[in-house]
Amino acid sequence: MKSYVEFRTDLFPPCSENTDEWEGAVWGRSLAIYLDEKLKQSGIPSAGICAEDWGYIVNFGAPFDSNIWIGCGKYEEYKDGYLLIIEPKKAIIKRWFKPNIDLTQQLGQLTDALKQILEAEPLIHDIKWWTAEEFEK
Repeated sequence: MKSYVEFRTDLFPPCSENTDEWEGAVWGRSLAIYLDEKLKQSGIPSAGICAEDWGYIVNFGAPFDSNIWIGCGKYEEYKDGYLLIIEPKKAIIKRWFKPNIDLTQQLGQLTDALKQILEAEPLIHDIKWWTAEEFEK
């Protein structure tokens, strides 16, 4: 499953919230807000954003599983690069002594919606999707 997507754009410059936090090392707030709104418009149950020390997270509500989220951050390979990470990276969550959780349908919906959102924005370019294995090489 392709769970990493890189792209380039000048659409999401740092904002005051970015530069004050963690000495300006964290980007992605404006991207996370943008995705939260666009995903809601696409019928995906996004449920707001929260900050992490490496970027921002877009959360999801029911009926999506609570294990699903998107990480948004700066992609240091490019001056105007961004990286999204879809979690979990595998559609089947294996659990001890309980039935496994199959997120194939929900992750498929999310991936399709993200593709449409990114491809529809003319200021977003050089979109590249990766599996976790491809990205980590």
